[in-house]
Amino acid sequence: MSTTTARRTLLTVLLVLTAAGCSLGGEQSARGPAALDVRPLSGATASTHADAVRLYDREEHAVAACMSARGQTYTAQPRTASARGEETNPYGLLTVRKAAQDGYGIVGEYLYRRSTPVPASESHQASWQRALTGTEAHRVTLRLPDGVNLAYSTDGCVAKARTELYGADWNTVEPTAVGLANRVLNAVEKDANYLSAVRRWSSCMTKAGHPAKDLQAPRQAVDSRLRKAASDETALRALGNDELRTARADARCQLDTDLSEAVRDAQRAVEKRLLTAADKKTVARYVADRRRALASATA
Repeated sequence: MSTTTARRTLLTVLLVLTAAGCSLGGEQSARGPAALDVRPLSGATASTHADAVRLYDREEHAVAACMSARGQTYTAQPRTASARGEETNPYGLLTVRKAAQDGYGIVGEYLYRRSTPVPASESHQASWQRALTGTEAHRVTLRLPDGVNLAYSTDGCVAKARTELYGADWNTVEPTAVGLANRVLNAVEKDANYLSAVRRWSSCMTKAGHPAKDLQAPRQAVDSRLRKAASDETALRALGNDELRTARADARCQLDTDLSEAVRDAQRAVEKRLLTAADKKTVARYVADRRRALASATA
């Protein structure tokens, strides 16, 4: 499908959803109190979209400069991701306003990506790839707090650009901080008080006509339908409206059952139990490195 056709389809779906009383991206806000946007580590690893774009652009240009110094051509790539990656709550918490505007963001993100295609990747010689990502001789592996193994090469332009922008410790500090956030999130989702709150929310969702056993279930249902609806514009519009209806019920049930407050309390208890003094220092270094990089990116 051409970009022009995709953009026309996006406009059509937006008009249909707006006619139904909702908006995928407008400033109209639904009335009602706002839920807490609880995130691991007090949101230390979270970012605004504007900051993420700013840092991404600086990193890409640093990679390009490094590659040029090595006699290689590298074209800095634009960041094509929408703001939803930064805005989506990792627990699945949802505000009434967000639900009314964008549902879960699933159909909206599909339409956005369809109208904003990722640039096609090019094939390159092995020497170009080694210059970019590094060599086996300089490969290191990190065991992260959430159990994930991360491998990278310290002599590649990607690693060197990250060091230049954020500082000498960033290639270990950043993945470790993210691993800590994931570890906290995983522990919270197993916490007895959290699970009790989710059961209350689930009961509310059932009464509202949208049965769901956990916070990810409604999203998974939309995702599953999207694979079939993507090739049928009528089905896609219907799915977009269904997504908005379900998300509105979800957000209302989260408010009615004080879910975000329960997540906040469970997270506080988990972080108090899990995080060591060394972990807290790592998070503090992450915040300081990132703040310094943002300051240089906006200078």
